[in-house]
Amino acid sequence: MAFLDTINSPQSNRVLKILILVAILLFIAAILIFWFGGSSFSERSVTLQLEGPERAFSGDEVTYTVTYSNNTRTDLQDLKFRFVYPENSIVIDAEGNFSENTTVTFEIEKLDAGKSETKEFKAFLVGDKGSVLYGKVDMTYRAGGINSSFEKKPITVATTIIGMPVPLTLSAPPTAVAGQEITYTLDYRNETENDISDLRFRFAYPEGFTPKRFTPQPSEGNTTWNVATLRKGSGARISITGTITGNERDNRTVVMTLQRKVNNTYINYEKAEAATLISSPLLNVRTVVNGSRDFTASPGEFLTYTITYRNNSTYTFSGLNLLAALEGEMYDLTTLDPAGGFFDDSRKTIIWNSGSVPKFSSLGPQQGGNIEFRVRLKSGFSGTLGSKNFFVKTTATLITQDIPTGLDADEVSTQDSLITKISTEPTISQRMYYQHVSFGSSGPMPPVVGQKTKFTVTWQITNPGNTVNNAVVKATLPSGISWENVTTTLSNLPLPTFDQNKSQVIWNLGNIPYGTGVTGEKYEASFQISITPSATQRGQSPTLMRLGTFSGTDSFTQQNIVINLDDLTTGDTVDRSGEGTVQ
Repeated sequence: MAFLDTINSPQSNRVLKILILVAILLFIAAILIFWFGGSSFSERSVTLQLEGPERAFSGDEVTYTVTYSNNTRTDLQDLKFRFVYPENSIVIDAEGNFSENTTVTFEIEKLDAGKSETKEFKAFLVGDKGSVLYGKVDMTYRAGGINSSFEKKPITVATTIIGMPVPLTLSAPPTAVAGQEITYTLDYRNETENDISDLRFRFAYPEGFTPKRFTPQPSEGNTTWNVATLRKGSGARISITGTITGNERDNRTVVMTLQRKVNNTYINYEKAEAATLISSPLLNVRTVVNGSRDFTASPGEFLTYTITYRNNSTYTFSGLNLLAALEGEMYDLTTLDPAGGFFDDSRKTIIWNSGSVPKFSSLGPQQGGNIEFRVRLKSGFSGTLGSKNFFVKTTATLITQDIPTGLDADEVSTQDSLITKISTEPTISQRMYYQHVSFGSSGPMPPVVGQKTKFTVTWQITNPGNTVNNAVVKATLPSGISWENVTTTLSNLPLPTFDQNKSQVIWNLGNIPYGTGVTGEKYEASFQISITPSATQRGQSPTLMRLGTFSGTDSFTQQNIVINLDDLTTGDTVDRSGEGTVQ
């Protein structure tokens, strides 16, 4: 009984309550430790990200951003990163200099818990249209007191090259005989909306090629052409002629690198290459147009192609076929005269066999001949304006699979390509008004002896083809004709001026872009001249302006352009035609 009394005493009850309270607090603490006091590190909470452009033009400067975050409660140590630029990139290092190293490593000693940092990498991307370039980054690190290292799998970003600011067409003969003279041609054009400055074209010739002639002449040595400014819409051609040597089936590749000057350093902008196979000298074929390999055509002109073929071997070949493939939108194929050959519309190719050329049934040693066909160019530049409309190409292939005994081959063939540039064809209209919409009219019409009559002359220019450089319009005012110094133009063009020493009206336009008057406004200028007729001019229609010319240079073909304008008399007004006889 005494024992029970002790347990049930008030003091014992207080002790029991305290013990229960302590137990509850320990239980709660255990739960808190279980949920919140366990490990503070999780690999998933360490993140690595890479951002870069999805699309870019070749030659664009791009930025890749690497972001690394520590979202744990544990500090990270010894972070090591490796960033790999896309292939052929021009790397810009942290100091803004160019580097040839496309793999960059860097280390971070410590990244505190909850912290995030970024690092940028810059480069110029170089690639062909449609190619996909990849940037990549990976990372290793240690966490807290854990001795082993952790690794983040590589992260990649893909960038698609969507275009070339200066499309390049590098041509080389597909085949050539050792010792033969061949020509490399590079056609280029600025198809951006801005001028591009400080360009350099550098050629790396293949083994066995010896350059002899150049158009135009190189800027440095025999491999480098500098272009200070390539105007928007402008283009040109570089031609290199020389001899090539090598063994049969050797592949000779010429490489052209377009470079651009950035921060006083030339960087690779674009590349182009073309290959020539040193072929069997058994057969030979060569093409000229209008008697030349370098003929420059005009819209609407007939082209007469002459294909010369020859058997250079000691064998007799039978079953020969000659093919002439026509490439280019400017061919008017409705005018084609295939000279007895069959024209395959789907392939745009003329085919001659022994049925149309009897010699092809049996072409003996050292025998040959010519085939001539004609086709006209379209009268104007058609379709979408662009570099593809400014030249046409013909590729002739002589081939047989009927191999003579003693030859170890599946076929014998030879090929020759010819690119023909098409010159621009700008037009200029010249009109004269008595009553002009901008200047009105002044003076009597018909003109009267002793009284001044003013006339307004309007020049209007259209250029559907290549850019015209150094464009200028000039005309001479005869004695007795005055310059009124009243002028106007469209689209903020330069105003016509008057050279009093030469008595010439001069409209200096500089460059006229391709598409002027077709996809954009025509170039137009108006100015006023006047005459105060003398008594000796009564009954006549005096000349107001003579010796008018439009001149310039085709930026692609480098041909000089000259268009002569008709003389204007007082009787040549549009609105008062035939009323110009002096009273």
